[in-house]
Amino acid sequence: MPQAESIALQRLWGNGPYRTFWLANLISNLGTSAFVMAMTWLTVRSYGAHGIALLALGYGIPQFGLQVFGGAVSDRLARRRLFLCTEVCFLISALILWLATMQGAVPLGLLVAVNACNGVISAFDTPARTALISEMVPGDDRVNAQQLYSLAASLTNVFGPALGGILLSIGRSSQVHEEIAFLFNVLSFLPLLASIPFLPQAAVVDHAPQRERMRDAIREGWRYVVRQRSLRNLLLLLALLMLLGMPFQTLLPIFVHDHPSMHGGHQFYAALLSAVGFGGFVGSLLGMTAGELRRPGLLLVAAALGLAVSILLLAGSSVLHWASLAAFLAGACSVFSINLNNALDMALTPIELQGRVASIASLGKGLQSFSAAGASEVIHLLGRALPASDSYLLVQSAMATALLAGVVAIWRPLSRIEGSALR
Repeated sequence: MPQAESIALQRLWGNGPYRTFWLANLISNLGTSAFVMAMTWLTVRSYGAHGIALLALGYGIPQFGLQVFGGAVSDRLARRRLFLCTEVCFLISALILWLATMQGAVPLGLLVAVNACNGVISAFDTPARTALISEMVPGDDRVNAQQLYSLAASLTNVFGPALGGILLSIGRSSQVHEEIAFLFNVLSFLPLLASIPFLPQAAVVDHAPQRERMRDAIREGWRYVVRQRSLRNLLLLLALLMLLGMPFQTLLPIFVHDHPSMHGGHQFYAALLSAVGFGGFVGSLLGMTAGELRRPGLLLVAAALGLAVSILLLAGSSVLHWASLAAFLAGACSVFSINLNNALDMALTPIELQGRVASIASLGKGLQSFSAAGASEVIHLLGRALPASDSYLLVQSAMATALLAGVVAIWRPLSRIEGSALR
């Protein structure tokens, strides 16, 4: 690691509020990762690809419809207070699902409803969280602070699915025990909630005039994006990644459940998710050196192309170890490209607009959910005429090929983005 990066990390770790926030999020993200693994496996095991489609759609509709509004809210309200409210709502949602699993079989409608509630909450939580990190650290450390936070998320994505696989196996019977993973998720929120009151709180007037109308605030964020050509290109690439690349994670349980070599076991699903998480951890480490790059845009394009190729390899894998290697590469390329993209977005945006720009960038989560829902439903429909594993291979390969073509089409303007934007 370059000396400048090492000094920056030491400075961040010496920042008490940021350190506390980072550690608390490490625990919370571990619970969330186990929760997502258990919820998706419960859905695919009980309701198949059609269930995964509805689950993704339930999350995607509020994400896409409310992200920009959530960003404007985060720029008008005290971000610490808003973040506390969203985390309490997440806890209530997790508690409802845990109580439902204790009663026996969980209806698909309840699973979709809980995921939809999480989508609504996340629309406000994501921009508030991103902007809250910027409030905790000086301007020169903001890129490294975002990268270090993402590193914690990637670390939990390695161990969270493995932990989820263990928790699903705990119990007196041979059945899968999702309720244990859901209970762990509920408990994982407590350290984060306890840390929030101790975080610094910036005055609301630093972010947006109180009398400014919400509609005008949203328009200001969009106008800034429209005027910035480099920012527009970055958001276009992010949209391609979310629309055609990132749905591979949502489709993973279908791949495992229907693949003849995986035997439909949650242990294989946990192994592949951990491989994706480990790749994401490596991608986060590589992303922390982005500030030293002279042409980060060129590397961003290379990572996006690497994601498309990795997904093609994953879709065609016939045994677990090759699938795990492809999943690792896909995780590394996806996290590196998205983190670098987000870092460039924030570096090109003044702090008073970061909540709104972050929310515009987060619209990609809605695109990801819509795309994953559509892909899952197509797999479900094709499964009536083709073997289930062939249906997955056909759909996933088509999406990866489209991503490859899209990145090639826009690589030239992205490659011209220089490293000075990160400093």
